[in-house]
Amino acid sequence: MWRWFMLVLLIAPACGAAAAPPPPSNVVGAVVPTGPSAEKPPPAPPAAVNIIVATDVPTDPAAGEPSYPVATADDEPEEIDDETDEEAADAPAVEAAPIVRLVRPAAPSSPLLGLSAAELEKRYKKDPTSLGPLALGTPNAGALVNGVQMPKSDKWIVQDPSCGWGTQETVDAIARSIEKVFAEHPGSPPLAIGHISAKRGGHLSPHKSHQSGRDVDLGYYHSPPKSVFVRGTEKNLDLERTFALIKTIVTQTETDLVLVDTSIQRMLVKYALAQGEDEAFVDQLFQVRNKHPRPLVRHARGHGNHLHVRFSSPMAQTLGRRAETFLKRDKVAPPHVGQTYVMHKARSGDTLHVLAKHYATTVEAIQSANSLKTIDLKMGRTYKIPVPKPPAKVAVKQAPKGKPHAPKSAPKTNAPRK
Repeated sequence: MWRWFMLVLLIAPACGAAAAPPPPSNVVGAVVPTGPSAEKPPPAPPAAVNIIVATDVPTDPAAGEPSYPVATADDEPEEIDDETDEEAADAPAVEAAPIVRLVRPAAPSSPLLGLSAAELEKRYKKDPTSLGPLALGTPNAGALVNGVQMPKSDKWIVQDPSCGWGTQETVDAIARSIEKVFAEHPGSPPLAIGHISAKRGGHLSPHKSHQSGRDVDLGYYHSPPKSVFVRGTEKNLDLERTFALIKTIVTQTETDLVLVDTSIQRMLVKYALAQGEDEAFVDQLFQVRNKHPRPLVRHARGHGNHLHVRFSSPMAQTLGRRAETFLKRDKVAPPHVGQTYVMHKARSGDTLHVLAKHYATTVEAIQSANSLKTIDLKMGRTYKIPVPKPPAKVAVKQAPKGKPHAPKSAPKTNAPRK
């Protein structure tokens, strides 16, 4: 009996030790308490930081391939919802963390803003260009009036000049950003500029945005230099100039959003921190850091070979909203401007007539919203469907409960019977 008792005593310590082994040191998050440090509480998470970003009505982009020269087959991104960044701008500041303030849209100032709608219309009919560029609607459902074409320069290459039209504010912001990179980094190669908008805005294949002169596709800087869009990699991306470009855009222009592929963001973040860039600024700027609910630089599929910028154009947008009524009446603005619409992905059995009936619209309206010249639909492609705005609710008096309400008899007249 005593032999069994001694055997139990020998086995018990070994079993107890095996029941609670220390966590392995090679596992992320494993901590082996030793000495005084075992009593220390876990470190508190870093304090949140506040960011003030440029806002108006950001939204974007598209499906398909850019029609201008590219070196890789990257799709344009899916559409970004039209929503503001006001929640980020209004977030309370945290005293314990530095506050990074980016450029906010300046209040537009012009004698034109003092004119009434009737005076603006009169002036437009006398000389349309006197109002300057007008951004109508939204980037995904808009138009451009009196657009300005991106000028030629030895600092950039406009891939498709016919689609290089924008508001004056957009064109100036693009030029100013690229010129700043040249000033900081002499000898920089010319940067590839893709689509901005068509001369009158509206749908621009293959994009869903680029409709109101405020969006632009810009190439990345490469080493050795490239004159077309080329996918950025660790071997060919010029991180110094590319980060300088993005930093200039977000700090010195009125920007709503910047779309950059996650893989590019990671390389830029690593470079910026290695260069001693303020970590709070990097945390708030790039979505890949997951430090802020509304980062200005966001991921969108298809932006590994170019970045997409949406600028705010306070002057063009303000005047555009005021002029929209008479421009639509005179059919200067396309009918889809300001139109409520839904997105529909075409599937087997869909036709324009079927969609028009289902959404209570017309075949012509769908064709106009999507720049369709025929009635053919491509399966799997997403189309914008203009839909009528819901009618205002009208109070309807209900008959009291009980007997049905008898209809009123026709009023008596003195007309002779036939």
